[in-house]
Amino acid sequence: MMRLLRFFLLAGIITLAPVAMGRSADLAPLKIGCADFLTLLHIKPVHVRFVKCELEKDQQGKPLRAIYRVAGIHAAAAETFLVRVANLSRLKKSCCQWDSPPSQFTGKDGRTYTVYMVSPETTVKDRKKWRNIPSFEIVVETLTEEI
Repeated sequence: MMRLLRFFLLAGIITLAPVAMGRSADLAPLKIGCADFLTLLHIKPVHVRFVKCELEKDQQGKPLRAIYRVAGIHAAAAETFLVRVANLSRLKKSCCQWDSPPSQFTGKDGRTYTVYMVSPETTVKDRKKWRNIPSFEIVVETLTEEI
């Protein structure tokens, strides 16, 4: 039975991709729950701590939002790692904080994720002094419904 299924999959006669990845508009929403996404995807930087995950059921696409923290002393290393593996945009100083615009990447699970990083309000204007910022927040989101 498995050989036959494999043959049909390889031959393109049947496909599981739209169902498995939740890409078809007429399919039920993909069932996924809150989790430490960076750990599940094996891309969690050292020194980054998972804080919580929330379902934003009142927002379009019903995103799941995983929130992480990293101490200022390790923020540059976490940023560099996420730039390389998760397409994070480098942080820039804007007004009173350091932040990156949201960027997207596709996880090993085939899902699309949005990632961004932000500091709290700070007077620190030089990247070399990030160690003086107590912590930064990293947010990773994925949708549970088609938009």
